[in-house]
Amino acid sequence: MRLLILIALALLPQDKPRTGMKPPEEVEKALALPAGLAASTWAREPQVVNPTCMDIDDRGRVWVAEAVNYRKSKLAPEGDRIVILEDTTGSGKCDRVKVFAQDKEILSPLGICVLGNKVYVAQAPKMLVYTIDASGDKPAGPPEVLFDGFGGVNSDHGLHSKMFG
Repeated sequence: MRLLILIALALLPQDKPRTGMKPPEEVEKALALPAGLAASTWAREPQVVNPTCMDIDDRGRVWVAEAVNYRKSKLAPEGDRIVILEDTTGSGKCDRVKVFAQDKEILSPLGICVLGNKVYVAQAPKMLVYTIDASGDKPAGPPEVLFDGFGGVNSDHGLHSKMFG
């Protein structure tokens, strides 16, 4: 299931590209899959834009951190987002998107992990922790800083994903 979602996110279509990526039709044509495998688009822009990482919660929802404002880009002046994607009908397509958080302080997060009512977001120089409110799809308040001082702010070489075990 996670492999299919990863493939689907890699094939994200975009009507009006905000990130300079190729249209999905070009990507889909160029994708070489082993015999017997097929790929289809599960989610597309504007549902999610330039995903950097994702996690799946205990309800089967896909949480995605976006990095539209990567490095010097300012394509999303309102800030990068953390979105929750769902297939509520079982159709194999994302049909519901909720913006969990969008803020100018969210800048190219490179890791996300959802555990219970906590959302851990790796965004150098800080590891942030959001508490999910009673609705299940909004923060209960601003994030707490779990760790601080990592290098690689708004780049590929800082704080990345996390794994709990």
